[in-house]
Amino acid sequence: MAGPETNDEMEARLLHVIATAELEILDGDYVWQRMGDDQAPSCDAIACVRDGPAWFEFVPAAPDADAQRYRVASFHFREGTDAAGFVAWLAAHLKRSAGTGAVVICGKDRRASPELFRTSLGVFDYWCAPVAVGDRFVAVIRDLVSKDGAGSEYQGSNERCG
Repeated sequence: MAGPETNDEMEARLLHVIATAELEILDGDYVWQRMGDDQAPSCDAIACVRDGPAWFEFVPAAPDADAQRYRVASFHFREGTDAAGFVAWLAAHLKRSAGTGAVVICGKDRRASPELFRTSLGVFDYWCAPVAVGDRFVAVIRDLVSKDGAGSEYQGSNERCG
């Protein structure tokens, strides 16, 4: 980015970023589940976090899970785009348009190139919203993707440990 940008310029840039990102809407719902002491993460976990001595993993929800359920979308940014400000921008759109906040989990992008580091510091995002607003959450994201006209939604592989 060469210098300051206006709100309209930022909006146009971030619409292009979301439209050219690889978007995956994950199948099923996800839940936070407490891990046992010395337990390895499940093969299906997309994140693990520690809260003091307790560890939790974010995993596909079992049919009988009684924990808060989340819908999940994932963005892998296209190299060469400028994703600065993406999290705050999308969070604001989701709050205004879907009436929800979101949990954002950043992960190390498997592509790990110098250009990707300049694009997004080498990370990708999982965005999670409560299932109660899941349809609106997905609809807002898809609407933003379509506004630039350059979207590249895909269904990535859901490879499991084996």
